[in-house]
Amino acid sequence: MDRDRRGGRGERITAAQLLGKVRNLKVRNAEDKYDVAGWDQAWEELRAMPMTEECRAVYEEVVSAFPTKADVWCKYAELELGAGNMAGLKAIFQRCLMQVPSLELWALYIKFIRRSNKSKGPEGAVEVRNALNFTLEVTGQDVNSGPFWQDCISHLQAAKPGSPEFAALFPQAMAGQEDQARIAAVRKVYQAAVCVPHSHLDGLWRDYQRFENEGPNKQFAKKVLDEWSPKYQAAKAVYRERRKRTQHLSLALWPLPPGKGGLLQDTQAALWRDYLTYERSNPQGLDVPTLQQRVSLAFDQALICFLHFPEFWLDYADWHASCGRADAAAATLSKAQVALPQCLQLRLLAADLHERTGNPQQAVAIFEGLAQNLEQQQAVTRGTLAPAEAGPLLPMTPEQGELVWSQYMLLLRRVENEYHSRKLFLRARKWQQGLAAGDYSCWRLYADAAMLEWRRGRDAGAARNIFEKGLEDQRLFREPQFVLAYLDMLTGLGDLDNARALLARVLADEVNARSVMLWQRYLAFEGMAGDLAAVLEVERQAVAALRGEEVEQLRAALPLVRRDYNLLRAPQELRRILSLPAGPSDASAPAATGRGSVAGGPGANIRPPSEYTSTGPSGAPSEPQLRDVAPQVYLFNKSLPPPEMVEGIVPDVDQVLDVLMALDLAPAAVMQACLDLESGKTLAQGEPAGQEPYGRSEPGGPPYGYGYGSPGRDGYPPPPYGDGPGPGPMDEYAKRRYANDDDDDGYDDGYGGGRDLYHQRLRRRMDG
Repeated sequence: MDRDRRGGRGERITAAQLLGKVRNLKVRNAEDKYDVAGWDQAWEELRAMPMTEECRAVYEEVVSAFPTKADVWCKYAELELGAGNMAGLKAIFQRCLMQVPSLELWALYIKFIRRSNKSKGPEGAVEVRNALNFTLEVTGQDVNSGPFWQDCISHLQAAKPGSPEFAALFPQAMAGQEDQARIAAVRKVYQAAVCVPHSHLDGLWRDYQRFENEGPNKQFAKKVLDEWSPKYQAAKAVYRERRKRTQHLSLALWPLPPGKGGLLQDTQAALWRDYLTYERSNPQGLDVPTLQQRVSLAFDQALICFLHFPEFWLDYADWHASCGRADAAAATLSKAQVALPQCLQLRLLAADLHERTGNPQQAVAIFEGLAQNLEQQQAVTRGTLAPAEAGPLLPMTPEQGELVWSQYMLLLRRVENEYHSRKLFLRARKWQQGLAAGDYSCWRLYADAAMLEWRRGRDAGAARNIFEKGLEDQRLFREPQFVLAYLDMLTGLGDLDNARALLARVLADEVNARSVMLWQRYLAFEGMAGDLAAVLEVERQAVAALRGEEVEQLRAALPLVRRDYNLLRAPQELRRILSLPAGPSDASAPAATGRGSVAGGPGANIRPPSEYTSTGPSGAPSEPQLRDVAPQVYLFNKSLPPPEMVEGIVPDVDQVLDVLMALDLAPAAVMQACLDLESGKTLAQGEPAGQEPYGRSEPGGPPYGYGYGSPGRDGYPPPPYGDGPGPGPMDEYAKRRYANDDDDDGYDDGYGGGRDLYHQRLRRRMDG
């Protein structure tokens, strides 16, 4: 580790050198070349540095590249707090607090508010209370939110009656009834806290019982406790399952695009999806506002690490929309478009949402913005518009442009009329004609417009005209799928003469005459609309026009085409019906591509799939005997390069699989291994110097931020403590935790999971 933190001449890397390194990593990010190991090393070097102006610049570069990296924000805030830079710390919280609902970050926010208002008397007491209420409103449904509930209650109980702070906290208290006002406020917080399945639930319920029983009216206390006991029991019943689902979740992954974060990213994504599904199922039977608060927090926390996963944003918006919250769904999609500007589906879904909620003009505005973007992008490419005049543009491919124009035409036909739709087609056609010669032809733009006229407008003449206009473009004329779309419309109209003429005209072209697809459709057409002589004549023409392998492909397809002129059955299905062997396109073995043709080349000692296939008595291959492997091994195998790309010694596949299958791949073990690697521990190095191993009960473990819940008791390592000093003397709640948790049953006994370093760290960060 120390070697990694040194420069090329054996010197410890400076902040200026680290700044250059981070900027280079950001450039690689922009090129879609994410160097996770490089970022890990840079983060290790950065958090060991004291706060200076150069170090602050490095933090700014990191958070600009990863705006939801929770542990980076936590360390940045801690350093600013330690340096006494309250203005800078306030700016940090304004930037990250709402988009990074990490409890450790919010604990630092509470400490910041306490320090900022320590000498402000009554006004400061009110500010701390408001900050605690705000924190509970955002994070109060978290499974580890117990310390926040405790602090809110303690803050209300700490004010002495008759003091200015008490008057400020309870302005509604009447003279002689000060205690009643405080009791009502504390009772309200207790009752909210015991309905949340969190780690301090049992302890808070015992405190609430004591609080009510110490009141003047025992009969009223019994009535209130009997009323709230079922709600507490419901939360307690949910807590165990909720804890089990959250204990392996992490908020410390680098927020990378899909497929860039390795196995840990895939594992965590699956765990978060499972947790989100669980929370949306409402296992506690919550009312709508509370359920919305809890599920929203779960989605917001998932997006900390999966900011660049469109599916999480789409599920979030869809959940809002399914619950009738169109405004919340629109706001979610707006945030998603900022995080994923390249994701076209997010913009199209936003337009669909506006149209569905009775605001079609807003949907039109979204499509118009995309259409103008396409036109300006093309103008900049052709040099007719200066980039400075165009402003920032969203890079879009011809395929994306084709989809945008088609969807836009369909929208205008729905919300306006055919005039606006046809006018837009002329505009889209001008854009299509301006594409470079080597670009995709966008044939579906014409086909979609023609089908819109035929199926929606019942105007077959307009549809024919659009197809004919398309055939004037040489690229579309030589696009078999465009020709077949036109053919389908003509046969659907029953215009068989023009359909036959279309095929004859297209196949007269030398390039089209080499298309097996067009000849197959011609044969199928004559098989349904013509006679045997016509079919035989087409077969003769096809064999004369095609060459080499193309002729063989046609001859292999002829038995199938003759049995199914309507092409309603898949080739595999038809071969099975006709008792024919599987064709080349149906076989699972790869086609001959020259792989492994050089003896002794890379991958030459890897057996082909046929050697893993057993044979029956007749020598025919039977079903492959596949080995059952864990999902992690399957993902690992998928990520490997093909054999011919491997240089050097290639291991035996069976031996590698034997080793992998012998590993403990339970989620806890996988997470442990990932944490060890990220903290710098390897099989060769062991534990980094000066760092305690995982699993010990004392502090001083690996850097904080890895791990989320409060497991620590069931084989999963407890979350690491942090970079700073030990937790210090235990507070009252910590003493209760140690005093009450003398067993090892994996349950928290009410005060945060026994010897749970995560909650001790959370408490340390909250106490100012």
